[in-house]
Amino acid sequence: MFAVLVVSAPAAAADQEATWVRTTPGVWMLEDSDGLLHEPQPQPGLFLSPVEGRTIGVALAGALEGTWLIEDAWSTGLGSQDNEEAGQETERGITPISVPALPWAPAFMAIVLLSLALVSAGDEPTRAKMVRSMGRFSQLRVSEGAGTLAGTYQRGRLEGFLTAHPGCHLSGIIRALEMGNHQAVHHLRILEIEGKVWCRRDGRLLRYYTSAVDRAAETSSLPRPIDASQLSDVALMVLRSIAEQEGGETPPTQRELASTIGTSQQLVGHHLKRLESQGLITRRRRGLRTNRELTEEGMRLWSTLVEPLSLRP
Repeated sequence: MFAVLVVSAPAAAADQEATWVRTTPGVWMLEDSDGLLHEPQPQPGLFLSPVEGRTIGVALAGALEGTWLIEDAWSTGLGSQDNEEAGQETERGITPISVPALPWAPAFMAIVLLSLALVSAGDEPTRAKMVRSMGRFSQLRVSEGAGTLAGTYQRGRLEGFLTAHPGCHLSGIIRALEMGNHQAVHHLRILEIEGKVWCRRDGRLLRYYTSAVDRAAETSSLPRPIDASQLSDVALMVLRSIAEQEGGETPPTQRELASTIGTSQQLVGHHLKRLESQGLITRRRRGLRTNRELTEEGMRLWSTLVEPLSLRP
């Protein structure tokens, strides 16, 4: 068992003078008048800025073996360096200590940037705002800006695509036209300014429409094409089971679908309701059976799949 003795002295007795020293491994320490080295541990809200050879005064909140718990610090001079500047600091009294470069700051910034990237990756409106902010000084503003031949061509592609696929969301547009994030956002923004397209948030998606679509329409009544990448594996297997029915064959029941896919009826029922609400399938009651068929939108989606599930190994 270890026993750690905390030395707590009265405030007056706890005041010390020490000089900043940098050890061989590059660690900053405070050397007291007896030549002993102490690791400084500032209290929350106190920041220290070590300068080689600078002498400072510190008020100790306590001390552990080899460590000083510092609750306040002030400049008393610079030792043998810049005595004139030290005198000026003494005349002004206690001088604030500047914030040092903290060793964990790069890691903290990396975590913040990664968090922003993860948030923006799943939320298209946030991603679009971040891309626009970072692209203000992009070369695209010159090479594919308003009035340029290359820019006019790309915006023509976008406008034509949205005419054929109104309501397609940002990621779907980028994949379909093989554009970069910044390139798509850049040209869509120009089209918005020109009044040729407009967008509306739909949950975590950002859907785009041409000016031919009524901007005042309710979100529920707007075209909302479904992207296959938005469907789960189970939903795609349900869709496949319905889509690959042979002509004249009786559509599978919910129990038969669950047995074919190898999952529970409850999960199949959940996806059937979701596919129906998305306008991909429809159901008809015939006697004791409920038959499900693909709608026109469902057939269009199924036909656009690059690699049908039936061809996968």
